[in-house]
Amino acid sequence: MNTGLSTAALKAIHDYLNLPFVGIPAVRCPYFNNARLGQRGQLKVLIGKGLPEEIVEEAKIVSIQYSQDVFDKNGVFTAHADHPAGHEQAECIRQFLVDNNLGVDCSGFVANILQKHFKETKGIDLARKLFIVPKRNFLRWLISRLRPVEQISVSVYASDKNTKIIIKPREIQPADLIIMLKTGPNKNHNHILLITEVNGEKITYAHARAWFSEGKYGHGVSEGTITITDSDRGLLEQVWEEKNKTNDDNETYLQAKQAAGLQIRRLVSF
Repeated sequence: MNTGLSTAALKAIHDYLNLPFVGIPAVRCPYFNNARLGQRGQLKVLIGKGLPEEIVEEAKIVSIQYSQDVFDKNGVFTAHADHPAGHEQAECIRQFLVDNNLGVDCSGFVANILQKHFKETKGIDLARKLFIVPKRNFLRWLISRLRPVEQISVSVYASDKNTKIIIKPREIQPADLIIMLKTGPNKNHNHILLITEVNGEKITYAHARAWFSEGKYGHGVSEGTITITDSDRGLLEQVWEEKNKTNDDNETYLQAKQAAGLQIRRLVSF
């Protein structure tokens, strides 16, 4: 039994957790949700859908274009000591990314990782197989064919046309999804976790998220675990751990509790 995602998918997750900046390790990709700005027709890297290498390249372009002197033309970090958090280069870069709206949202992160996974394991282009909009809405359908990753939202993954519901936590497999619908204090936010590994009773997930406790600069791609302590009970009855915080101290778990709909889903027909 395969207990984890493909090598290419795991490498992409690693690169989100350690953006490939020249000579600077451990730059964790921030979270960015374009819904706050509502930009349309932009490159996917500018709307929270970019790959790690695209985010790194765009950071270099922004630095040069606006003379911010953070990176040179080769992508080498050049910020002066008086730059905010200059004594911690990785954190300095993270602040630069956040200030310039560079990062990834939860559905963009999942789309890019699953693209890698299904390309390597089944030789298919997942983004072009997902049902996004019907053909009768021709303009949107055409856009979804030309730029599919940009059009894939949490609701696309929650559609019965693309996924089926898994009832019990013990049935979870790598590449399955945990979907939270209408969550948050105002019940106006959807969120998605990607299952990356199943090892006995421990399920590992990855996602792009923003915890309130982390403030303006602390958010981003993160990993956590769900330990199955009672396989006959639901997800919320298990032990969720992320960043050494468990259940009610874990904001991801709290978000799951707040959700109007909490579902485990598996992609179908792939």
